[in-house]
Amino acid sequence: MAAPPPPVPNWAELPDDALLTVFERLGSADVLLGASVVCRSWFRIATREPRLWRRVDLADCCFDPTTDMEAMARAAVDRAAGRLEHFAADRFATGKLLRYIATRTNCLKSLCLLTCMDFRYKDLVVVGKRNPNLDELELTGCLPVRSILKIPMEVIGRAFPHLKRFQLNNRWANIELDEFLDNYQALGISNSMPELHSLQLFANRLHNNALHDILDKCPHLESLDIRQCFNIEVDAALKAKCSRLKDARFPKDSTKDYEYKTFTESPMPGSLTFAIDPPPPPPNYGYPSSDEDGECDDEDCENDGNDSDDDGEDVENQNEDSDDSDLEYLGHIMTHIAGFMV
Repeated sequence: MAAPPPPVPNWAELPDDALLTVFERLGSADVLLGASVVCRSWFRIATREPRLWRRVDLADCCFDPTTDMEAMARAAVDRAAGRLEHFAADRFATGKLLRYIATRTNCLKSLCLLTCMDFRYKDLVVVGKRNPNLDELELTGCLPVRSILKIPMEVIGRAFPHLKRFQLNNRWANIELDEFLDNYQALGISNSMPELHSLQLFANRLHNNALHDILDKCPHLESLDIRQCFNIEVDAALKAKCSRLKDARFPKDSTKDYEYKTFTESPMPGSLTFAIDPPPPPPNYGYPSSDEDGECDDEDCENDGNDSDDDGEDVENQNEDSDDSDLEYLGHIMTHIAGFMV
């Protein structure tokens, strides 16, 4: 007589600590879309344990345009109950979502945005104001060459005053720009991020003078990655300045360990003249007031977050200054850059 089959375990009766251990090893998307909907007890653990949602990484899940990724992100942020420390998103993060995060946590330490282009620098400023301890920021593929002026790095440096690790990565484009535009992002970094310990500028357009400025003004810098920054000439002077660093990667170094895909973009033959969007404003505007750099007071930020619950309203456009104010501030930054190049 055959032995009876072993009893089927009741997974719903697993101890809470055991479930938490399992859930913590799953990705955020797997818990949101899979484990949390298995049964009521699993749903309870997934929704009522904030420590499970201190790190919300939705950058490693397969992007599905049919799934409301932003709604998933909001659910995860809410489950963190104000204890969110790390957030990562690939493609779907918008300015509306960034402001929503800013109203839900002041503990954020790390923010990673991959190929997210639907946000403005003011949305990052709001996140920085509400999360003063954020010390890691990654913007990879968010600023193609055409949008090189979209986010003034000097504003970002002021918004995140304790930034220690910064990644601003792109893909190299075989086009000709003047040095003024090539150095725009790098000089914003050198003028506003003195506490940096690690800097990755993959495929950035900076020149040697801007890189020297970064090395001079970031005395704590230990790691520098400028692979595929093909406007850089690795001469004796640059090697001497980089000798104090623990790790330095130069433009032609191997990219085998780079975690993202790399390729060179080239305009099609016979295409229209490449244009920067938005075009540089005349560099003769005055310095704007503090309200014009995208910051908002706590009440404004809370209103932005509450309004974001209403899908019919665009939070990104609320409590923001006019486009003229944006141009004034960009004009000030460009004046500063132009002075450096004289």
